[in-house]
Amino acid sequence: MKLRRLNSIKLKLMVIYISVILVVMAVSGTFMLRQVRAMEHDRARVRLQALADQVNVQIIQPNERARFIDTPEWDRLQFDDDMKIILLSELGIGIAPAGFIGWRTNDRAISWAMSGVEGFSVGRVGRDLNDNEVEWLSFAMPVDHPDGRFIINARMSTDALNENLAQLTQILLFTALIALMIVPIAWFFLADTITRPIVAMVRHTRAMARGELSKEIPVHSRDELGVLTQSYNHMVEEIRQNMEQQNAMDTMRKEFVANVSHELRTPLTTICTYTETLVDGARDDPQMAQKFLEIIDEEAKRMSVLVSDLLELSRIDSKIKGLELDVVDLLGLIRLTIRQCQVLAEQKNQSIQLSGLEDSCFILANAPRINQVITNVISNSIKYSPEGTTVHVNIEQDESVYRVSIRDEGMGIPPESMQRVFERFYRVDKARSRAMGGTGLGLAIAKEIMEEHGGTITATSTLGKGTTMVLRFKREGVSPQNDAPPEMQRIRYV
Repeated sequence: MKLRRLNSIKLKLMVIYISVILVVMAVSGTFMLRQVRAMEHDRARVRLQALADQVNVQIIQPNERARFIDTPEWDRLQFDDDMKIILLSELGIGIAPAGFIGWRTNDRAISWAMSGVEGFSVGRVGRDLNDNEVEWLSFAMPVDHPDGRFIINARMSTDALNENLAQLTQILLFTALIALMIVPIAWFFLADTITRPIVAMVRHTRAMARGELSKEIPVHSRDELGVLTQSYNHMVEEIRQNMEQQNAMDTMRKEFVANVSHELRTPLTTICTYTETLVDGARDDPQMAQKFLEIIDEEAKRMSVLVSDLLELSRIDSKIKGLELDVVDLLGLIRLTIRQCQVLAEQKNQSIQLSGLEDSCFILANAPRINQVITNVISNSIKYSPEGTTVHVNIEQDESVYRVSIRDEGMGIPPESMQRVFERFYRVDKARSRAMGGTGLGLAIAKEIMEEHGGTITATSTLGKGTTMVLRFKREGVSPQNDAPPEMQRIRYV
C-alpha cells in the first residue's frame, strides 16, 4: 500500500511537472512568435514608408502627372523582387509604373489612403503581375500634387518573414522535445527525495487528526521540506496553545458583536423614534421639529464616529497595509496636538501645560497615527476633568525610550476598572461617556497604534484626583538635522 501510494505521488508530480513545462513553453513560444512577428511588421512598415516617401520626393513632386509613367526613377526604386511600388489615382487605379496601369486591388491599406489617411495591412493575399497568389504587407499613403491627389502603395512579400517564423517555430518545438526527454529521466532520480517526506507528513498529519498532538516529525534535511517539517512541529505546539485560547476568543468575539449591536441599536432607535414623531405631525411645530432634527443629527454623528473607529480597528486587525514610517519630531508633534486641543480646553476654562524636554526628540513613526493617539488621550483628560483645571503634559527620556506623561485633575478611574480601560467598548462610566459622545474604542485604538509602533501606553489613577496616561516611544538613532521629511521639519518648530 505504501509503495503504491508513493508511486502515485511520483506519477502525479511528474504529470504536473511535464504539464507545467508544456504550458509554459507553449505560452512563452506563442508570445515570442507574436512578438517577433509584430517586430518584423513594424520594421516592414518603416521600410515601406521610407520607400513611399522616396517616391513622393523623387517622382511625384518634381514631375507633372504625364511624366509619372516614364520617369527613370522607377527602375532605381524597383530594386527588389519582394518589394513593389505602385502609384495610383485617388480612385485606387494604377497609373504608374507601366506594368501597373489600370491595376486594381481591394487592399485595406489603399482603402484607408483613399479616405485621406495612411494605411497598413498585414497578410493580405493578392496576385502579382505574373498572376501568382502572394501574401503582402502593404503600406499606402495619400499625397497632394498640383495635378490632384495620388496614392503611393509600397508592398512587401511575406515569404521571407514566414520562412523565418517557421524556422523559429521548429527551434522552439525541438527545444520542447529535448526538455520533455530530459525531465522524466531527471525526475526518476529526484522524485523520491520529495515524496518520502511528503508521505511521512501525511502519516503524522493523520495521527494529529486523531488527537496525537505530542507526535513530531523527525527533520532529516534543511531544504524546503525540512522547513515544512519544522513548521509542522511548530504548528502542533501552536494548536495546543490555540485550543487553550479558543474559548476565551469565542467569548470575546461574542461580546464584541453584542457591544457593536448595542452601540448601533441605541442611536438607531433614537433616530427612528424621533423620525416617526416628525412624520406623525411634529414637523408642523417648527421649534419641536428643529429640536428633533438636532437630536437626529447628533445621533447620526455618533454613529459615524463609531463606524470610523470600527474601520480603524479593522485596519489594525487585518494588517493588510502596514504603516508608512518617517522620522518624526515627537516634541513638535506634541506641540501641534496641544494647539489642536486648545479650543476644547478653552470651552471648559481649562489649560494645557507642556514641560520636560525642550530640544527636538526624533522617533520613527507615522505622524498622523501618533497625533491620533495623543489627541485621544488629551481630549479624554479635558472631557473627564472639571472646569478650571489643568492638563499636564510632560516629556522625558532615558537610554531607550521617550516617555510622554499626560496627567489630568479629573475624577480618576476605580481600581477595579484599571485593567480594562484599554478593552474595546469598555467605559468606566457608561452613562457619562455616552453623554460626551464616547464610543469606548478610543483607548483601544490608541493601544493598538502604540503597539504597531513598538511602543506602549499605560495608565495609573487615583480616584477623585486624576489619571495619568504614559506613552513610551522607542528612541531611534536619527540625527536632529534636516533628515526629517519637509512636513516634519515644519512640525518641529510649531
